[in-house]
Amino acid sequence: MLKCAACGKFLASNEATPCSVCPSLYHKECVGVPETALMSGEWACPGCKKKVRKGDSTPVKGSGSQDAEVATSRRAAARAAALAPPPPGVGVGPGFEVQGLRHELAECMVEMREFRKEIAEFRVSVAGISARMDGIEDRLEAVEQRHAGPAAVEVAELERTVMQLKLELNDREQEALMSDIEIGHLPEEKGENVLHAVTVLAAKLGVALEERDVVFAERLGVTQGAGAGAEAPRERRVVVRLARHHLRDQLLQAARVRRSLTATDAGSAAPQRRIFVNER
Repeated sequence: MLKCAACGKFLASNEATPCSVCPSLYHKECVGVPETALMSGEWACPGCKKKVRKGDSTPVKGSGSQDAEVATSRRAAARAAALAPPPPGVGVGPGFEVQGLRHELAECMVEMREFRKEIAEFRVSVAGISARMDGIEDRLEAVEQRHAGPAAVEVAELERTVMQLKLELNDREQEALMSDIEIGHLPEEKGENVLHAVTVLAAKLGVALEERDVVFAERLGVTQGAGAGAEAPRERRVVVRLARHHLRDQLLQAARVRRSLTATDAGSAAPQRRIFVNER
């Protein structure tokens, strides 16, 4: 569509008022021309009128300048004739419609070019942002791998070490149990020395046992107190761990030979109860 050079609004081809000097078009009301007035081919817009020099004192102009003015006047007249509104009762010719469509199509093409240019710039911006995001992700992944790699290896190594230590501790515990003996019915006295009682019992069995040969000797369980009118508490069992395995075998062999060993033989005044020595 055609646009008015004064107000910028669209105008119909039969309402256009062309300038004979410049290619601008105007509403009649925008340039102060009555709606019923017929426009001549020499009408000039206010802007072109201001550019015309007043009081030209040049007496005679060259022939070249006159020819240029004649050509300009002819072109302006032809353009005005093409854009002039048709007489009343006569329809708008196809020339006006084609010219309007061409003008509108040219404006659409300009807008499309600008739109395509903006789309291209937007694509370039998106591609740059995508490349930056890819770079950030790569660096983040590299940092995670650099920090997580040694830690994971160290944790796995520590887990293997703990498992190995557990196995070794279990093996040593099983091996230590092979040096343990259990003594039952050994009289229990308040403030006793269990280690001394064990060495005395070993001497009665014929085995020379010193304190350095015993890793530990202790009673199992909690001391049981006797209530009023109740039976005397039973002696707690004694567990002895020996430093050497052959001492354990000697004590067990001697206990099997002397099955009649009692508390009296262990140097105690407790009732006559048989003491037994077994593997743990």
